[in-house]
Amino acid sequence: MLPALSVVELASGIAGPLAGVRLADLGAAVVKIEPAGGDWLRGAAPPMPDSDTSAAFFALNRGKRSLALGAHPQAAAPLLDALLRKADVLITDRSDAELAALGIAGPDSVVCPANTRLIRVHVSPLGRRGPIAHYQGSELTTQAMAGYTRYLGRHGEPARRLGADVASVSTGIFALQAVLAALIARNRTGKGQRIDLSLLNSLLSMKSIHLAAQSDPDVYAGPRVGGANYPPERGWKTADEPIFFSFGGSVGAEGRPGWVEFVKEIGEERLLEDPRFDHRGRNSTGHGVDVHDLRGEYEKAFARFPAETLVETIRKHSGNASSYMRADQTLAHPQTAALGIVREVETAEGGTAKVRAFPARYSRSTPGLRGRAPGLGEHAAAIAAEVGIPAEELERLRRAGGIAGPADATA
Repeated sequence: MLPALSVVELASGIAGPLAGVRLADLGAAVVKIEPAGGDWLRGAAPPMPDSDTSAAFFALNRGKRSLALGAHPQAAAPLLDALLRKADVLITDRSDAELAALGIAGPDSVVCPANTRLIRVHVSPLGRRGPIAHYQGSELTTQAMAGYTRYLGRHGEPARRLGADVASVSTGIFALQAVLAALIARNRTGKGQRIDLSLLNSLLSMKSIHLAAQSDPDVYAGPRVGGANYPPERGWKTADEPIFFSFGGSVGAEGRPGWVEFVKEIGEERLLEDPRFDHRGRNSTGHGVDVHDLRGEYEKAFARFPAETLVETIRKHSGNASSYMRADQTLAHPQTAALGIVREVETAEGGTAKVRAFPARYSRSTPGLRGRAPGLGEHAAAIAAEVGIPAEELERLRRAGGIAGPADATA
């Protein structure tokens, strides 16, 4: 879909590489520039089955080619300059000072003086401007600063992080969106530009409904504002697995129909006579205001039924329901198969691995999936040849410590 797009990725970890792998899925040619020791994610556990490759590194870097910098990366400036002269996009999480040391930083108005069409995406924890922009930051730093820890635990108890890397992943998604928007702008103007993203900004951007619900200091009500007042949602207990269900939700003031028929079918007509329950199920299911007080009344009845039976019954009466699934259950679910979410690709070792396909489905295009994650620095010679660096010059850069080849990586 982006067959002529050339991307240089000078980023480690999650955010930048996630944007890079999604561009690769869409057809871009991505060159990953790594420090001498490699992207730190290469050492993250667990490894792939029958392989020494980190599963996390594989997931975020398959389909890319690797160029490894050496002990004196500034000596690689000629090769990096040649790469950027031909590139469409640079994705980086390095500081301006680090980029300047590599000879590839330029003023904002001219992102790359020799390539004014270059789109440069810069990812940082806290942003590029402001009183704390120069400080170190991380996933947990930005979760804490953006107030995400308040959605787990309770008032008066220690703060708890969200288990998922929401700051890094959302920034990777926003970076992909930003690149595509900048490409549209470049088609109109012929010029590239610099794009700055931060983990902090991404988290705050995702809190749209949360912040809107808290915009009136005299009214603390609305979607998802009560997280710190209640324990984490663990579902309604059944005879086996917990479930989530709702006859409320974003369906207007009347909620979903069918609650009365549902409670009759499971033999709980008594709830129809209990004044604590409305007859729409809105207050006592889902995120209803009385869920934490009335959950036990449902669970008395649910103890007689397996989760699968209850989910089917709720759905039959137009409710919203699912059992709580493990990752392996979700990936093996018939709905997952119908959507083509899980695909099998070849690995560097000649085996296969299951990956998640690009999440969008197009009527006329099919995003590709490349299964091989690069070895550290294994593509230096091919990349250099493509940008006009002769073999003898490449060897000179290697001797100067500018780049490291596969032999250096395994030493």
